[in-house]
Amino acid sequence: MEKERLNKNFLHEFKEFDFSRIQESKIYLVGSIKFKDYFIKIESILQIFYNKIVSICSVDGLLNKKRFSTKEWDKLQEVALKKLQYQEAILVLDVNDYIGDHSKEEIEFFKRKMKRPIYYLSNLKKSK
Repeated sequence: MEKERLNKNFLHEFKEFDFSRIQESKIYLVGSIKFKDYFIKIESILQIFYNKIVSICSVDGLLNKKRFSTKEWDKLQEVALKKLQYQEAILVLDVNDYIGDHSKEEIEFFKRKMKRPIYYLSNLKKSK
């Protein structure tokens, strides 16, 4: 029997969200590292089911933030802002309505400079 990463158990957590509302192809995920599992899972869902090109700031940063010095973390944030310039839209992973300071900076930059669509995970919930 062939294994499937995106099986029913995996997808159950995200059944209430309608990712088809995201029309753009190049999506940048923004959110707190507290919710790194959401980054990992939503990246796979968007790429496999919706054929999106998904980016994040730094995989190492996502998995190991506490190991970075302030100087290193600031550099990663600087690179994140550069990466945003190549995106068509961002998806803010506002789990439990939480948006951290770095995420707010990225959102504000994207809103002000790029003037492209910003999606919030909380707004992708299907109406009941």
